[in-house]
Amino acid sequence: MPLLASTVAGAAIVTPVLIVLWRSFTTGKLGFSVGLNLNNYLRVFADRDILPMLGNSVLYAAGSAALGTGLGAMLAWIVARTNTPGKALVELMPLYPILMPPIMKNIAWILLLAPRSGILNGMLQQFFGIETLVFNAFSMAGMIWVFGLACVPLGYLFLLPVFLSFDPSLEESAYIAGSRPVHTMLKITFPLAVPAFLSALVLNFLRGLRSFETPVLQGTPGNIKVFVSRVYDSMALEFNTGLATAYSIVLVALSVITLYFYVRATRFSERYATITGKGYRVKVIDIGPWKYVTFAAVFLYFLAGIAIPFVVLIVVSMIPYYDYETFMKFPSNMVLANFYTVLRHPSFITGLYNSLSLSISIAVITVFLGIIMAFTIYRTRAVGTKIFEFIGTLPLAFPPLVLSVGLVIIFLGTPLYNSLWALGIGLFVAYFPYAFRNASGAIVNIHKELDEAAWVHGARWRHVFFKITLPILKPSVGGALFYIFIEAVRNVDVAVLLTAPGKEYGPVTLFEYFRVGQWAEAAAGGVIYLIILIVAVSVAKLAFKMKFSL
Repeated sequence: MPLLASTVAGAAIVTPVLIVLWRSFTTGKLGFSVGLNLNNYLRVFADRDILPMLGNSVLYAAGSAALGTGLGAMLAWIVARTNTPGKALVELMPLYPILMPPIMKNIAWILLLAPRSGILNGMLQQFFGIETLVFNAFSMAGMIWVFGLACVPLGYLFLLPVFLSFDPSLEESAYIAGSRPVHTMLKITFPLAVPAFLSALVLNFLRGLRSFETPVLQGTPGNIKVFVSRVYDSMALEFNTGLATAYSIVLVALSVITLYFYVRATRFSERYATITGKGYRVKVIDIGPWKYVTFAAVFLYFLAGIAIPFVVLIVVSMIPYYDYETFMKFPSNMVLANFYTVLRHPSFITGLYNSLSLSISIAVITVFLGIIMAFTIYRTRAVGTKIFEFIGTLPLAFPPLVLSVGLVIIFLGTPLYNSLWALGIGLFVAYFPYAFRNASGAIVNIHKELDEAAWVHGARWRHVFFKITLPILKPSVGGALFYIFIEAVRNVDVAVLLTAPGKEYGPVTLFEYFRVGQWAEAAAGGVIYLIILIVAVSVAKLAFKMKFSL
């Protein structure tokens, strides 16, 4: 049964991938094809910008992944293992930044860091007389900063369950031997979290390779070319799906190489098992006065991750148009017309309802099937299960925009075309790797002796899965459900090609405002969206006692 469920999930993932690969060998427009040839690949490898694009793509993805995953791991350790004050608030602070739709975050940081019209450069010039353009949103550093902040919540959610389920006897042995807390953290605690850390790092790196909003909005004005922006140009300007897919094959190669090194790094996964059959109690470390420093670190991330961009969006949403002088004169020129326009938009409310309901369903289905596939790989002896390691991560190699094209081709002429079912399948394919990699990193930390004890007593797979594996994975399940729901509810890449009149999706409506240059209206819609999500998460946390820990 686990093998059958994994096969069905794998087939849903592989089908659109095969379709877009096939389209890379054709030169026709959407819905038509002109034989099989290599013209698209000849154009790709003849592109004189291919090496700069390769270097920029790797640098951008690696820098963002290192910043986001490293900071996320540090925040997870602070929340799980230290006596940092205000735990209830500190636990939520690293999660709120993922509520903001990506386009809104990019717009906010562009307004803050733009070299000539940016708010921060304007303040430095107005208040300190600094004429030098210190900040530049349209640079590689600006891109890494913005997308790196977006990568932090994933690293935090992946590492938090590991630190919460960590056997403290390993650290206690170090303390008895005279090791200090910082040395113990660097030599014992963090190294034992390597599988989960690598899972988050790999996912964030692959997210960077296929990231759409940041390269297009910040890289294109700065003439920083990456493969995703070239894929977008091939589709938006030439309507050539084959050429776009051919460019994405380079991303596939990079993804396969990344996955190869990940598998080699975790091939001896038993070394990292920290959950065994022995009883233990998680120990909180007293870090003394440093607890105020750790609280400040979490709070600073909260400011940079959501508070400052959110304030900028609020102000921009309540002024008639944006420029530095108009922004600084707020609230004397405050208006609410932008909110009135958005709330009267015929597709905004419908799109918001569709995005909320569909995202909940997709999060549950995706996380459950991701756990089953990880269970099949690491806890069964079925032949050929290792191929799922590749299949489960494969969609990360393709920009969601390209996968959406594959689904459009598949559903064209069927009742599923322009339906919420097609959009749901697209979201499942796009976000399955996150659920799968999260489950893989968590299952690796569960020692096989727990399963073996059940097998010896005659338990079947369903008893082992539902009575042992799934309950232990409860923290990871909660984190994955939360993350995929939030990512899906604010998605643009997948939804933009799979929506239709009457089947609107909230973030796509905001994207349409941005595309036509109505930044104030887009900001107003983003503020409404963000407030609704913050309220929903807070209610779930307080009223329904939703938590992401043991």
